[in-house]
Amino acid sequence: MDRELRVARRRLLQSRWRDMAAALGAFAVSGGLLAILVSSWPFAAGLVVGAYLGVLTVMLLVLLAIADGSVLPRLGRAFEGMVGDELDKAPGVLAVVSGVSFAHRDVDHVVLARGGCFAVEVKASFGRRNGRGEVPDLDSKLAQTRNGARQIELLLASRGVPLPVSPLLILAGSGAPDMAAIGRYGDVLVGTLRNSDAWRSALMGLDSHHLDEVTARTAAAELSAFCQERTGYELANPR
Repeated sequence: MDRELRVARRRLLQSRWRDMAAALGAFAVSGGLLAILVSSWPFAAGLVVGAYLGVLTVMLLVLLAIADGSVLPRLGRAFEGMVGDELDKAPGVLAVVSGVSFAHRDVDHVVLARGGCFAVEVKASFGRRNGRGEVPDLDSKLAQTRNGARQIELLLASRGVPLPVSPLLILAGSGAPDMAAIGRYGDVLVGTLRNSDAWRSALMGLDSHHLDEVTARTAAAELSAFCQERTGYELANPR
């Protein structure tokens, strides 16, 4: 993602340099007006100028981040990391492999636990807190989680570790609903980062397929090997 953001920033600077120059000119004019204002109260010059420059720097960084689309992806990645930390601490978890990347999608986490194998998709929403039935694009999120689980199941089978994989959707962010217990939408299990205790403890026995440690370690090793192969391929074939 970092490489894509750098490309987006470069394209932004090339295509919108006139607008940015106009914005800088406006800031310069405001700075001149500020200087005139400060000259009337020289004892406050240091404080006022420092505050002005600090606000100006933060505004420029925020505007650039919003313009190149990096704010929400970075927040999303932060939530994925938080869920990964919760998974590592969950009872009964034998291994967690994060960031399993495919050609057109990636799976945030694959959890190998006593209760089975789970493909975890983390989705963040912001704004006011939604009810369980008000999650934006819930059907799309469920479909993506389901497809990710299927992809992991096919991958493991192709590498000699046939395992049923259960899809698990974790909702994060201020807009995620309160879910005191884990929910089920068809074959997709749904929980929230806010109520992590509900799904962390449930990994022990959510699935009827109980996974032994040897199989879990073998599956984790195969997934890690695939991630390394995929990274090598992406480095050798940059976009």
